[in-house]
Amino acid sequence: MSKGLLEIFQSVKDPRSPKNRLYALDEVLFLCICAVVSGAEGWRAIAQFGHAKLDWLRHYLPYENGIPNEDSLAWIIGRLNVKAFEACFIEWVNGVAKQPDGEIIAVDGKTARRSPHRQSGKSPLHVVSAWACRQRLSLGQVATDEKSNEIQRYLPYWSYST
Repeated sequence: MSKGLLEIFQSVKDPRSPKNRLYALDEVLFLCICAVVSGAEGWRAIAQFGHAKLDWLRHYLPYENGIPNEDSLAWIIGRLNVKAFEACFIEWVNGVAKQPDGEIIAVDGKTARRSPHRQSGKSPLHVVSAWACRQRLSLGQVATDEKSNEIQRYLPYWSYST
């Protein structure tokens, strides 16, 4: 049996001083992930989701101090170790995603239009995405430094396995 969301994210270290922890990190992470998976876009939408679903959220965690405001959410999430969060998120997605026989994983790279270009001295943004077609599930996106053969370079990164 795979580990649950809360168990997986326990390994993410809280970047805050112990005296400045009005909201528990597991509560903040659970709120943010649930809100984004439900379609919230931005810190304000995540906070609004939390206020609207507080009773439901309390089935899983206490939320004794309620829901953090949008600035607190941005501050806490902005200071997390990105690699640790990313590793936990990938582990969670791999745990909930089932790979039925014949599942097609589409890997595609795109260059963002109107991103920095030669005149500014910066290269444009290149993003590689993986998509599980039958499940209609995004397995992840990775920004790259330059265009490359995305399949050979990034498919092992997602480690999507049966």
